[in-house]
Amino acid sequence: TMGVAWHRFSAFFNIYFKREDDGDVALGAVKPMMSGGKPLDFEEADPDTDVFGAGKVEDFSWKGWLDFTTCTECGRCQSQCPAWNTGKPLSPKMLITQLRDHAYAKAPYLLAGGSKDMAGDEVGITGDGAEEKLAKIDALALAEAERPLVGGPEEMGVIDPEVLWSCTSCGACVEQCPVDIEHVDHIVDMRRYQVMIESNFPTELGGMFKNLENKGNPWGQNAKDRLAWTEDLDFEVPVFDGELAEDDEYLFWVGCAGAFEDRAKKTTQAVAELLHMAGVKYKVLGPEESCTGDPARRAGNEFIFQMMAQQNVEVLNSVFEGREPGKRKIVATCAHCFNSLANEYSELGGNYEVVHHTQLLNKLVREKRLTPVAPVAEDVTYHDPCYLGRHNKVYTPPRDLVGAAGATFREMPRHEERSMCCGAGGARMWMEERIGKRINLERVDEALGTAPSKIATGCPFCKVMLSDGVTTR
Repeated sequence: TMGVAWHRFSAFFNIYFKREDDGDVALGAVKPMMSGGKPLDFEEADPDTDVFGAGKVEDFSWKGWLDFTTCTECGRCQSQCPAWNTGKPLSPKMLITQLRDHAYAKAPYLLAGGSKDMAGDEVGITGDGAEEKLAKIDALALAEAERPLVGGPEEMGVIDPEVLWSCTSCGACVEQCPVDIEHVDHIVDMRRYQVMIESNFPTELGGMFKNLENKGNPWGQNAKDRLAWTEDLDFEVPVFDGELAEDDEYLFWVGCAGAFEDRAKKTTQAVAELLHMAGVKYKVLGPEESCTGDPARRAGNEFIFQMMAQQNVEVLNSVFEGREPGKRKIVATCAHCFNSLANEYSELGGNYEVVHHTQLLNKLVREKRLTPVAPVAEDVTYHDPCYLGRHNKVYTPPRDLVGAAGATFREMPRHEERSMCCGAGGARMWMEERIGKRINLERVDEALGTAPSKIATGCPFCKVMLSDGVTTR
């Protein structure tokens, strides 16, 4: 309640206690699902005592509360948010300040020991003298305690569901915040509670969750078809057959999009052909590969993510069995797979050296193992995928490849750390946009305004969104 003076004081502590020990912003991996200050183990979790995401403002950690009270309301997060800039109700700034105002208003009730269970019944102030204790609490605080954290106007919710589900988890808000508020972690925590406890989420996600559980991929395709992309190639793609040879340098992680989505298959085939031409020894997993669980985690279904990630870690560790850490190399064409494998699987015992295909191909070009045959005599612009660029700081290799191909490179106004999202992240790839302008159209308009002949990108989700946007335009 001390206004700007309080922000100036708390900012130092908020920056010091940021999630990443190396001083970087809270991008890349999502914060693990926590309960009692420890990562939640689903095998031992107790619904009666453990916290599943954030269903009440007191479910946020002390760092969350510090985030809420530190917001300087500068609006830098809002100015970069793709949802806000296309007419969606999500403003990262207002989301944080709404949580702050709710926390302040509810504080007298919480300080008096008040608490409610999942059914909404009072469990904190009970027994003899409960009525007297409740009577001493300000009526406004009691009213605030009745409000659901997430709910529509008719429910008097603090955060509207349309706000919660508009987020693409692009991380622009986190990257821009001068006091290191971790917006995406808080949004994902609220989504976790809505999905796993309330079963309240956009209907389109139900099919995606079911496909992940039953088929191991969000498209619902059969695992036996994961090698269908190899059929049109004039060379044999090496498939893992139970043993990784000593000279096999990389495991090529194809990803669900790269295996099943027609436009992404072309990228997979091109990368495989280039690796073959450069003499790089690699293997693909084929039917043994499964979704990394990225869309489930960003949508709040931590249970499915844990299930899929543990399964993949088990497979990968058996593939790399006997290899020292520095030789457990994976190359991925999907920015989302790249991020999960590199940043999130270590939580579950999966430690690998993961590179994006643009990094590997750029290295091969520098080593003269790949030489451009015919220059690309066109103007090309590059769209930075959020999960490759902003989340993982891979900006230079894709641009170097465009230059190596002989193309004339044209940079869009919003690029690198300020790149505009394509609209597919945060599981939005499987949700409809019903409010405002479609994010992919906004990005395509910017790309076309740059006047390139082609738009390049390093993520299959981005490729789908941008291709659809160009077709629409």
